[in-house]
Amino acid sequence: MKVGEASPSSNKMRLELFEYIKDNGIVFGPVRLYSNVESNYYYDLRRVSLNPYGLNLIVGPLLEEVKKFDAKSVGGLANAAIPLSTALIMKDSNFGEYKNALHSFFVREERKDHGLMKKIEGMIIDPVVIIDDVLTSGRSIKKAVDAVMEHGYHVAGVVCVLDREETGVTNELKKFGVKYTSLFKHSDFKPFIDQKLNEMARH
Repeated sequence: MKVGEASPSSNKMRLELFEYIKDNGIVFGPVRLYSNVESNYYYDLRRVSLNPYGLNLIVGPLLEEVKKFDAKSVGGLANAAIPLSTALIMKDSNFGEYKNALHSFFVREERKDHGLMKKIEGMIIDPVVIIDDVLTSGRSIKKAVDAVMEHGYHVAGVVCVLDREETGVTNELKKFGVKYTSLFKHSDFKPFIDQKLNEMARH
């Protein structure tokens, strides 16, 4: 498993996160993905990012990737980006000690119809990194990219926890030249998934 130019402690956390996702973040059974692709397994990373232990494993390696884009703010489409961006700004600020740390925001699916009628909540400072848990087609991520750019900000890149490396669908980020990276790829988990599916087929 490639872990990039990560620190030894981050390497250890990535390996722990890898095992944690295997144990808790993959659901087997027929499912239709957001991209309308039919699959017999599903990466349910909300079961990881909404768990305190899982989120703690994510935040260190994710912050290292975000920093590679020299980001000043992080966020993405609600709801996946909210726990991730919150954890990132807490980690980066040492729980509020550093005032010049990352800022966070989230993008609503629809603009509010009352109050300040915002589509983006929070604070954005250039450059921006969009974050998400799973990249399949990139359509939902592209919504966040477009919303931020429409407000006049620069999106330096996208960082995801996992790239599903889905075949048969158009990768919207590649199509529009958006730089992106991920902590893991589907190919990292494929031997485990194939083994599980073979075991299920025999029973």
